Amino acid sequence: MKPRQTAALAAALLLALPLSGCGEEPVGSAATAARAAVAQHFDAPDPADVPEPDPVPAGPLNPLTGEAGYPESAVGKRPVAVMVNNINAALPHRGLSQADVLYEVAVEGGITRMLAVFADIDAIPSVGPVRSARHYYIDLAAPYDPVYVHFGGSAPGKAAIQNNGIDNVDGLIYGTTAFSKDSWRAQNRGVEHSYFIDGAAIKSVAEQRGYSLTGEPVAPLSISQQKITPEQQSGGVYVKFTGYTNSAFTWNPDTGLYEKSRNGEPHIDENNGETLSFANVLVLTTSITSYNGGDLREVALGSGSGWLFTGGGYEQISWSKGGCGNQFAFVKKDGSPAQGNVGPTFIAIIDSSMAGSMEIY
Repeated sequence: MKPRQTAALAAALLLALPLSGCGEEPVGSAATAARAAVAQHFDAPDPADVPEPDPVPAGPLNPLTGEAGYPESAVGKRPVAVMVNNINAALPHRGLSQADVLYEVAVEGGITRMLAVFADIDAIPSVGPVRSARHYYIDLAAPYDPVYVHFGGSAPGKAAIQNNGIDNVDGLIYGTTAFSKDSWRAQNRGVEHSYFIDGAAIKSVAEQRGYSLTGEPVAPLSISQQKITPEQQSGGVYVKFTGYTNSAFTWNPDTGLYEKSRNGEPHIDENNGETLSFANVLVLTTSITSYNGGDLREVALGSGSGWLFTGGGYEQISWSKGGCGNQFAFVKKDGSPAQGNVGPTFIAIIDSSMAGSMEIY
């Protein structure tokens, strides 16, 4: 309220008081009520000082990130999940800065693989190098009901694709048609590190095979349109997957995102030169053991504990998943659902023995 309006209101209310000399006014009198009204008015916060909630954007939102500007043509469409190689010879990666959700989990030999999930098939750039499937990555992909892209797979990985009826694009079948081969990488890094694919090629194979492209993606983390700022402040987190592989996420307050590094170096997308950045980083602990006594890994995806980093802070959470088709559920200490901020999400799954190596900045 303007100063001139405030003064007028005060004067009007004071004129309403009875002229009663120096004696005390009876409790509950009109004078007492009028003075209370004046005091209440001057004690009340100026509406200009009360922060307004963030406006909810109009139009479709990306179902996995909550970001505005999602194209109408992508609404009601199935997402795509792509297996990505993460050995040193596979660098630099392509397309990962455009992923809506990105997972990283250990595989055999102390290395990790990544699963990049894209909500809009038409917006997928050249992504890769594409690598082989592992059975627990099918558990991570299945809740999205995606078109799953891979290049071969372990025996249990192939069995998981078959047994769960996963619509897939396999480089062993389409490597010379749908996939593009980087000749320099093939000659200098190895053929297995040289295959890439984009959304147009994935869509073409899906149409050839009669895969439906209709679906309703379900995000693993609930996204709030109002800014989330956990009480415990943090500049980021260092995550150790194995003795060979680690990732770190550094909070950038100017962008509101966590910038990823890989083994001490910025994790760069070759397509655009950008550092991979995320609005939300989840670190989940579980049991990662040998699969049937061999080199392959077995990752327990029933339930466990972890941390959510978002908005420059963090909080401890618990998680549950269960069956292959179940999406993750994340819960805060008070039992309420955990929520993240608008933007892409990174999910790191580590063995519980690695939790002691984690560093919260």
